[in-house]
Amino acid sequence: MSIVAESDQPSAPAEPELTPQDRGLRDVRRRVAVGLAAIVVCYHASLWSLLRGTTVDTPLAYLGLVPIVALTLGFLLSQPRPGEPEIHDRQIDRIISVPLLVIPLISMAILPARMSTMYWMWRLDLLFMPAFVAGVVVLLFGVRMLWRSKVAVAWLLLAWPVPSRFGVTMLLEPLSSLTAAAVRVFVGFVPIAEPVNGDGISFAVAHAGSTFRVQVASACSGANSLVGFLLVASAVAVVLRGQRMAKLRWLFVGSLLVWSLNVARILMILGAGRLVGRTASIEVLHPVIGMVTFGIGVLVMVLNVSRFGLELPASNGPSRTSTILLAVPNARRAMAVVIVAGCLGGIVNQGLSAYDPIASATGVTRLGSFDQVATEPPGYEALPVATVTAGKRFFGEESSWIRWSYVGEGTAELRSDVPVLADVVSTTKAQSLSDFGLEACYRFHGYDMSEVRSVSLGNGVVGTVLNWKEPAGGLRWTALYWIWAVDTPDGVSYERVVLLLNDSAGAEVTAPKVTPSSASDYALRANEIVRGRAGSKVTQREVKLRTFLVSFARNVVASAAKKSAMLPKATESGQ
Repeated sequence: MSIVAESDQPSAPAEPELTPQDRGLRDVRRRVAVGLAAIVVCYHASLWSLLRGTTVDTPLAYLGLVPIVALTLGFLLSQPRPGEPEIHDRQIDRIISVPLLVIPLISMAILPARMSTMYWMWRLDLLFMPAFVAGVVVLLFGVRMLWRSKVAVAWLLLAWPVPSRFGVTMLLEPLSSLTAAAVRVFVGFVPIAEPVNGDGISFAVAHAGSTFRVQVASACSGANSLVGFLLVASAVAVVLRGQRMAKLRWLFVGSLLVWSLNVARILMILGAGRLVGRTASIEVLHPVIGMVTFGIGVLVMVLNVSRFGLELPASNGPSRTSTILLAVPNARRAMAVVIVAGCLGGIVNQGLSAYDPIASATGVTRLGSFDQVATEPPGYEALPVATVTAGKRFFGEESSWIRWSYVGEGTAELRSDVPVLADVVSTTKAQSLSDFGLEACYRFHGYDMSEVRSVSLGNGVVGTVLNWKEPAGGLRWTALYWIWAVDTPDGVSYERVVLLLNDSAGAEVTAPKVTPSSASDYALRANEIVRGRAGSKVTQREVKLRTFLVSFARNVVASAAKKSAMLPKATESGQ
C-alpha cells in the first residue's frame, strides 16, 4: 500500500490571466450580444414578418434584407476615424438614450389601441424601431458611437414599407412595359415564344404540342431585383471612398445590369419552357433563377468598384474597443436597463402578430369587402335591407352606405330574439370616416349616450361600443363600430361597420362572458385614460347587451379573417 502526499499530487495547470486588452474586448463583445438580443427580442414579431416576406414574390420582398444590411453597415461605420475628439459624457448619454428607448415602447403599447388595424397598415412599429436601436447604441456605447453609425441606424427606416409601396406602385407599370418590350424584341429574332395580342405583356410558349402562357407582370418586371439591388448597393456606396458622381454612376450602371439580367432570366424561362416544358420552366427554374441573377449582378458590381474610381475604406483609425471603453467604462447597469426594455417591448410586440390575417408584412390589406367575408358568422346570415344615399355628400360620390340585417337562430352560446343590424359605409376617403365620426353624429342629433368604451375584437381590430337613446321617440340602441381597410377590384377601400341592437322591445340575449387578453386590455384602458370617456355610466341591462354585441362582433371579425384567407388573390409570380 502506497501513500501519496497531498503536495505530491499533480495540480491542474493554472488558467492564464487575461490581459486588460482581452478583458476589454470580452466586455465589448458582451455589450454587442446584449444589445442585439434586446433589439431582436423587442421587435421579434416585426422582424419575423419582414423575414417571412422575403419568400414572397413581390417587389417589396427584399425589405427583409434591410436589418441585415443595416447591421453590416453599422459594423463598418463604427470604426473610429483618426483625429476624433475624446469627448464623452455619460450624463448626456442617459439624457439622449432614455427618450429613445421609452417613446417606441409607449407607441407600440398605446397606438394599436387607438388606430386599430391602421397601425399595422402603416407599419408604425417599423417607423419607431430606429429610435429604439439608437437608444440601445447610446446607452451601451456612447453618443459618439451613434454619431459614427447614424447612417446605419437611419438605414433601418428603409424597412418601413409605406414610402416603398408608393414608389413601387409608380414604378411597376412602366417597368413592366419596358421589360415586356425588350422580351418582344428578342423573341422576334429567336422564336422561343410568341407575343399574345392584347395586353402586350403575355407570351405563349409551345412545347410538345401544348401551349402555356407566361406573363411579364409586377415581380417579373424586374422590380424585385431592382429594389433589392438599390437597398444593398446603396449601403455599399455609403462605405466606398470616392466622388459622389462616381457612386451615382456605379449605382446607375448596376441598376441597368440587374434589369438586363432580369430580362435574360425571363428569356431563360421561356427557352426552358420551349425545350423541356412548363414544369421545368415554371416550377423548377422560375423560383430560383431570380435570386441567382440578382446575386450575380451584385457580385459583378462589387468586384468592379475600382473601374468607377471607388475603393473600400482602409481601417487605420483607433481601436473600436479602446474608444468604447473610454466612452463607457462600465456598462453593467446599462445592459440591465437594455435587457428590461427589450423584454417589455417583446411582450407588447408579440401582440402585433394578431394582425397577420388582416394585413401583410408590408401593410397591404388581406380582407375582402364586407359583402364577401362578413355576412355569415356562425348561426347567422346577413341580408341587405336598405341603401342610404344621403351619405354620399359626406363620404364621397363613389361611397356606399348599405344596411344589412343578420337573421338566424344563432348558436347555443350566442343568440338574440331581435335581429342585429349592420350599417356598412364604404369609401376610398379614409379621412372622411374620421371627419364624420359616429359619436360626433350622435352628439349632433342630441342622442343621449352611455359610457363610450374601446374593445378588442380580435385580429388587431379595435371597436368602440356605446349605448344611446333617441330624444324624441325614446328608442334605445346598443351600437358597436370599427373601421378597417378592404381589398376591392378597384383598389383599397375603407369600411366603417356599425352593429346595432334595438332594446326597445326588451330584447333577450345570450352571450358568453367577454374575456379580453390582458395585454390588449391594458392598452385599451391606457388609451381611455389618455383620451377620456364620454357619456354617463352604463346600467346592468346595458352591460348585458354590450357583452352580446362584443361577442357577436368578434364572430364577425373572425369569420371575415377566415373567409378572406380563402379568397383568390392576384398572383405576382409572373406566370
